[in-house]
Amino acid sequence: MKYQRIRLVSWLLIVFSLNLLLSACQGNVDSPNRGSSTPGNQSVTAETPDPVKLKVMLFGDRPIDMDMILQKFEQMTHATLNTTLQFEFSPYLENEKKMMLRMSTGEPVDLMFDAPWTKHLFNNVSMGYYQQLDKYFHNDDYPGLKKAFPKAMMDSNKINGHIYTIPLLDSYYDPPAIAIRKDIRESLGMRPLETMNDLTTYFDKVLQQFPDKIPAVIGSRGIFRLGIPDAKGHSDIRLAPMMSDSFTGGIPFSVALSKDGKKVIGAATIGDPDSEFADFPAPFNSHDAIYEHFGTRVQFRKYNNANPLSSEAESALDVSKAASQADTTLSGIARLRQDLQRVNPEADYEPFLLGSQAQRDMQPASIGTTFWANNSLVIPVTSKNTDRTMKFLDWLFSSQDHHDLFELGIEGKHWVKDGVDGYKLTAESPQYRFPGYELTNHSTMSRIFTDNDAKTLAYLKWARNNESYYQLPLSGFIFNSASVATEIAKVKPVMLQASDLLMTGMVKEWKDYAREQNKKWRTQGLDTIRQEVVKQMQAYLDAGGK
Repeated sequence: MKYQRIRLVSWLLIVFSLNLLLSACQGNVDSPNRGSSTPGNQSVTAETPDPVKLKVMLFGDRPIDMDMILQKFEQMTHATLNTTLQFEFSPYLENEKKMMLRMSTGEPVDLMFDAPWTKHLFNNVSMGYYQQLDKYFHNDDYPGLKKAFPKAMMDSNKINGHIYTIPLLDSYYDPPAIAIRKDIRESLGMRPLETMNDLTTYFDKVLQQFPDKIPAVIGSRGIFRLGIPDAKGHSDIRLAPMMSDSFTGGIPFSVALSKDGKKVIGAATIGDPDSEFADFPAPFNSHDAIYEHFGTRVQFRKYNNANPLSSEAESALDVSKAASQADTTLSGIARLRQDLQRVNPEADYEPFLLGSQAQRDMQPASIGTTFWANNSLVIPVTSKNTDRTMKFLDWLFSSQDHHDLFELGIEGKHWVKDGVDGYKLTAESPQYRFPGYELTNHSTMSRIFTDNDAKTLAYLKWARNNESYYQLPLSGFIFNSASVATEIAKVKPVMLQASDLLMTGMVKEWKDYAREQNKKWRTQGLDTIRQEVVKQMQAYLDAGGK
């Protein structure tokens, strides 16, 4: 609507008075320590923008009540954002293929998920697939983003000096955990599990006394972080014991430095001969010192379900038959508990953390991190709606109510408040299970599920405390894959196939298999990638990087 020039003073006074009245009726309501609760219709005097449809790509299952949330969003924002959101959900591997296809063909996408652990983020930035977003942060035109994403957070998530991602995290680490059936553990006469020996004892007793149950149900990544070595106290090595730990273009090179941290000694990976590790600092100066956890996975295979690489077989598993869910995280146990108790109200889960013993004991400075966000959003260069997409995100993070709507659903239906920053589930919570780590997770706005057991709540509080972390070496290094993109495109797909088998313990002679695969990777360009990693990392150190 265009405003016309009106010269009658009396009419101007009426309009001015009406605007004052309407503004007074829209006063902001702040929730203590949570973020402002601004109503959806934020400006009655601003022009309503032209309608726009934003295409959002995420992975996983589409929440059953997603359309209900989108309808409420559109009702709240019709006069201000006038935006329709088109969410596309796909299984992760399918989403990954679609994402890369659309990047290469130029098909428009307005917002999508990417993260360091996907092994694509830094490559895609170096290939020029994602837009720089610097101008949208610390900007008074985007007050929601300015408040929710302070400068220190954005500085630690820059790539090559620029902002390409919207960081998503409620803590720097969601500790990988096994959801142990508390009721089964108690029926076995065992105390709460505190050590890895306790864990294997529990699994063995389940095999002996509950032969109809699966001690440890896993998915395609196996028991995530099982047996991963801990390098705390070492500033002379950065470990990458599995694919998701890669910080070098998706190829998991572990990189050793000189004691003074100024020279790269070498880069080695899965299946390399011990000679590649000989100059690494002890105790990491052999292949098995870093990658023996694949052997541990073979040993644990007897505890697992038959077809962990089949999503159909995993979906068909009877939840009541699982003596533990061995591939989850601390924050994921709450949903698992709800699924379990719908089948058996007397059953319950409790957490067993898979990190170091120091982490299980909640010691300070026991979690290594780069202070990168675990997950993030990006806007492809193909989007024609960048300003409108960022306005939606500004709206999302400007208000606790807005944030709650997308992360938890409709209050009173899908969840209820519990205190200032907590929430509880309802019978209809399963109708809206939104993957918050793909759009909404935030360190001060994401509520804590208060129906968790006391131990899980203590772990969650520990994980949100910055004093629980120590900084990993080379945390600011960003590998530019452009010069070896061809080699990475050849090596990474076959390495991923091998990784799935190794992570699930499916290959008994894992070491021979890893060596055979490594020889194939070398014919496809592994050593060319290795040389580029060493070259770029040395340049990073020479420029003062740590």
